Amino acid sequence: MTAAPTLHLTGVSKSYGPVRALQDVSLEVRPGEVLGLIGENGAGKSTLIGVVAGTVRPDAGVVRVHGRDAPLGDARAMSASGVSVVVQEQALVESLRVYENLYLGREVDLVGRAPGRGRRLRRLARTLLAELHLDEIDADAVVADLTYPQRQLVEIAKAFAIAGGSDAPPIILLDEPTSALTEHEAEILFDLIARWRDRVAFIYVSHILQDVLRLSTRLLVLRDGRVVDTLANDEVTDQQLHALMVGRARSTDYYREEEQSGAQDDTPVAELRSASSAADFTQVDLVVRPGEIVGLAGVVGSGKSSVAAAIAGALPLSDGEVVIAGRTRRRWSVSHAVRQGVLYVPPERARDSLFPNASVRSNITIGFLDLLARRSVRLLRIRDERARATELSRRLAVKASSLSVPVRELSGGNQQKTVFARWIGRGHCQVLVLDDPTRGIDVGTREEIYGLIRSLAADGIGVVLCTESLEEVIGLADRVVVMRDGRVSAEIDAPGSTKPTEIDIVEHMM
Repeated sequence: MTAAPTLHLTGVSKSYGPVRALQDVSLEVRPGEVLGLIGENGAGKSTLIGVVAGTVRPDAGVVRVHGRDAPLGDARAMSASGVSVVVQEQALVESLRVYENLYLGREVDLVGRAPGRGRRLRRLARTLLAELHLDEIDADAVVADLTYPQRQLVEIAKAFAIAGGSDAPPIILLDEPTSALTEHEAEILFDLIARWRDRVAFIYVSHILQDVLRLSTRLLVLRDGRVVDTLANDEVTDQQLHALMVGRARSTDYYREEEQSGAQDDTPVAELRSASSAADFTQVDLVVRPGEIVGLAGVVGSGKSSVAAAIAGALPLSDGEVVIAGRTRRRWSVSHAVRQGVLYVPPERARDSLFPNASVRSNITIGFLDLLARRSVRLLRIRDERARATELSRRLAVKASSLSVPVRELSGGNQQKTVFARWIGRGHCQVLVLDDPTRGIDVGTREEIYGLIRSLAADGIGVVLCTESLEEVIGLADRVVVMRDGRVSAEIDAPGSTKPTEIDIVEHMM
C-alpha cells in the first residue's frame, strides 16, 4: 500500500505585482521520497519553498501537511508541523554557539526550565553531531568563528535536529545545500539523506543536475512559475533536464575548443610578486595580462580564494607586492583597487556584495555614484543614475518587476547579474576578480555569465577566475594556476585547442 503524502500542494499561485511567480502549481511528497526540484533562476523555486516553509503566503491554492490543511503564511506553524528548511543564504545567529543555534526556540520543550539547561542542550547537540558524522563541528564553538562551509553544515544539522524531534514523518527542504561544501562534506550530506530517507520526506533543490539525478526518486521541473513536468528518475539525463528547464539545448559557450579570448598584450595589468598573507598563502607569483582569463584552482583551504581577495584589496599582504599596470601599490585596499579599476565579485554575494533591503537600482549604481555626482556641488544627478541603472539592467537581462523592489526579492542569478552590472557601470575596469561567480545559479544564467566573462576579456579586461568547479575553470581559463597548501603548485596553459583534463589539474591539487 502506498503511503499517504506527507506534503500535498494543490493549485498554488503567487504574484508579485505583474510578475506571476507561481501559477497553479501542484506537487506531493511521500515518506521515503526525495523530490528533486529544478528550474532556472526566476522559475519560481524560491517562492515555492517559501510557501512550503510558511514564509510566503500564496494568493490561491491549498497546502496539506500529514493530510491536514496547513495555515498559509505561518512559518511557526509549519515548523511545528515538522517542516524545516536549509536555505542557500545562511540564517544562523553568529554570536551564539553551535548548540544554541541547533535548538534555538525549542529549548524549554526539549530540556525544561530547570538549572543545567545549557549542559543538557550541549549533550543533545554532541549526540546529534556524532550521529550525523559532523566530527569537525564543536557544539561549543561560536558560529562566527566557523568557516562558511562549517556554518552550512550547522544549518543542515539544525534541519535534522528538527526532523528528529517530530513524531510524524518530517519534511526537510534542502535549497542549494552543497553550494559552499567541499566534495567530502557533500558526500556526508548525501549519506545522511540516504540513511534518513525512510523516515523523512525530502525536497532537494540544486543547480548541480548530477547531484539531483543521484539523490532524487522523482523530479519536478519548473519554468516561468509553472510545472513543466513531473517524472520518475529513471534513466533521465542532465541534458534532458536542461532542455525541460530552459526550453533549448545546452550551450557549450563556456568551453569552446576553437575560439579563445587569449591575452592581447604581454604587459601585465596585475601582478603578485613573492606575495604572502599571514597563514593564507606564501610566496605567490601571479601575472594577469589584458584579455587573459587566469583560473585559480585548488581544494577548499588551498589559498586560492585568499589570493583572489588579495589582488582585489580585500586581504592585506604580510609580505611581497601588488603591482597594477606596472606600478607597485604600497597602499592597497578595496577602495584603492576600485579607483584603479580592479573590481571584485566575492563568493558570498548576500553578505559581501548586496544591500538586501536596498532597491535593485541602488545596488547597481552604488558602484559608480562617484561618477554621477556634479563636481561643483557634489550632488547626485538622479536622472542620470536612473537612466544608467535601467540601461545596465536591460543589457544584462536582469529580471525584476521594477528596479525599485528590494534586491532580496530577486533570484540568485539576477542578484549576481546586479553585481556584475554595478562594476560594468564604472566603465574603467582593468582587472575583474571573480570568486565562485556562478555559485547557486541555474544552468541558463550560468551560460549568460560565461558569455559575459568572455565578452569582458575580449574587451581587454584581465580576469581572475576562482571557482570550485574544475570543469568551469578549465573551460573558461586561458591559463590555470593551481594552489596547494598556500603555494602555487603548478601553472598549466589552457588554450582552446588543447585543454587540460581534470586529472591534469587534480594531480597538482593533492
